[in-house]
Parts: sequence; C-alpha cells; structure tokens
Amino acid sequence: MARPRSIRSEALVAALLCVLASPVAAQSLLDRVQGLYYPPGQGTWDCATLGMDGGAVGIVGQTLQGVENACDLTNPFPIPGMDAMAFDLSCTGEGMTFDGGRVILVPLVDGLGLVRDGSVVTWARCP
Repeated sequence: MARPRSIRSEALVAALLCVLASPVAAQSLLDRVQGLYYPPGQGTWDCATLGMDGGAVGIVGQTLQGVENACDLTNPFPIPGMDAMAFDLSCTGEGMTFDGGRVILVPLVDGLGLVRDGSVVTWARCP
C-alpha cells in the first residue's frame, strides 16, 4: 500500500523546486531578452549608442541599461503562469547608488515589456 503524502511535504517540495529553478529560469529569460531596444513613438532613437540621451536602452548581461543609469537585476522570481520574471533593481546613475524597486520583464514577439511602479512600458527591439 502506498504511503499517503502530506499536503505540507508536497508544498515544501514545490517551494524548493521554485527556489532551485529560479536562477536557471532567470538566466534563460535574460538570455532571450539580451540586446538593445528603443521606446517606440517617442522621437528619434539611435540604436548605435547605449544609455545616452537619444540612444538605445537594453539588457546587457544582468544589467538593465537605461538612459544615464544602470540597474543590476537581482533576486529573480518567476511569475507563475506567465513567461515573465520579477527582479529587484540595484541602480546607479548620476554618481549615486539607489534602490530601484522591482521590475517584471516580459519577453514580447518584437520587444520587451517592463512592469514597474504600476505602469507598463514596451520597448521595441533595435534592428
């Protein structure tokens, strides 16, 4: 006769699998979103330079590169039921280091969605 499993042990196993899978899932998502982007419909953007006014923004390694700032993507957490991952942001810009809060990265067919501070921004992939 099979030994009955307790709900508690199943929950523990599920939680451990999520924790152990997070770094692998995060790296997989980061690998897929690597590259340069621009915010469509907001004037002329140069995809040849990164992080400068009018230049591209992007994901380079484990860094979210914005305009004149950069944020390390740390503490990945998969969003259940979605092809998305939440990250804590540790940022630097204009000579200062600051807590950037949290961002959810959502890979899109032709770009990247970023959910942050109650708003959604989409970036188009640079050609």
